Amino acid sequence: MKKVTKPDPVPEGLPGPVLDAELERLLAEVERLEEGARSQAFAVSGLKDLDGELAIVEAQLRLALRLMQAARPEHARIRATSLRAARRLEELQEENLSEEQRGLVAASPGYARVRELFQSFILQGGGGYLEPEEPESRQARLVAGAVVGALRKYGREPEGIPEGQELVYSARNMLMPLSQAVHYLENEALPALERELAAEPGNARLQAQARETFARLEAYRGMRFAPRSTPIVIEKGFYTEWWSQFSADGELLVSIPLPVRFRSGTDLDRLRDLVRTEVVRRLAGRQVCPALDREYRYRRSLESGRAGSTRLPGFKLDTLHGFAELKNLYPGLKRIEDKQELAALAELASGRGRLAAVNALLGMMKKDKPSPPLLA
Repeated sequence: MKKVTKPDPVPEGLPGPVLDAELERLLAEVERLEEGARSQAFAVSGLKDLDGELAIVEAQLRLALRLMQAARPEHARIRATSLRAARRLEELQEENLSEEQRGLVAASPGYARVRELFQSFILQGGGGYLEPEEPESRQARLVAGAVVGALRKYGREPEGIPEGQELVYSARNMLMPLSQAVHYLENEALPALERELAAEPGNARLQAQARETFARLEAYRGMRFAPRSTPIVIEKGFYTEWWSQFSADGELLVSIPLPVRFRSGTDLDRLRDLVRTEVVRRLAGRQVCPALDREYRYRRSLESGRAGSTRLPGFKLDTLHGFAELKNLYPGLKRIEDKQELAALAELASGRGRLAAVNALLGMMKKDKPSPPLLA
């Protein structure tokens, strides 16, 4: 789930001589929706509301379209607004969902509206705004070096489940942070049982389930815990939850009777996640991605609270969000997310010296162009 990050500033001034009513309304709507999403993420340990996330993307796209119609359009602001919309949608599509949740994004009515807006934006000439600017050679070399370093660290002998042998696991209970458990019981489980009881008021089984759920909710509401202040220095989520019974943000984990099915992943899935995380941590604060640097500074600051760390801020970074930010600037990083490309890169990194591998990857990345933000 997503963690809270310090937001990018909403543009204050607008191109053109007059700030018209529609622009004012769109700016206020984007700010209101983003603030609501940040507040919810902080309150329930990064939980996302699908409809709310799509509403933010829709509002950002409408704002970008309106900015294009201004008397003197400022291209940097249009680019920033449209890229934020594309990035948010991409992160939503790449969330680690259970088998039951796959397809929820595309099935949402909000997704259809967003898809139409992206197409309209591109047809009106906005496609160029979604392409990253040419990075400086120093920055590109740092990115290539981080990728090669991560591959040489993790890609030598991947062990686990080979391609073609992925498994689907199932469990009767789900482990989740305490705040998310309270949110689920209060807003989903208990209301569903109450609706069933309204239809069958004499059903003893439903009555027992409702009593048990209400008792569990009251117990969780009354729980207090001291957050684990120092992160365990191992790969995010690998052993932390099982061993410590705390989330990576230091929140107590509890078990909820919520059946779930999920895929095991393969060697290459594991390698992709490790490399992606390592690349983000290596590049944070290195002046190759302003948005990633801002989040890194936020994680180091006292105002980040439980979501940050003054000692090890890199281990508190939202690596999925950070990698999306990097990929916007360096489209060649999408090679890491393609299994065939990733396998080839791992062989390249291990089969050559470091400098030769960096130069080879740098040459590949210069040829890469950004993919369209959508559109299935």
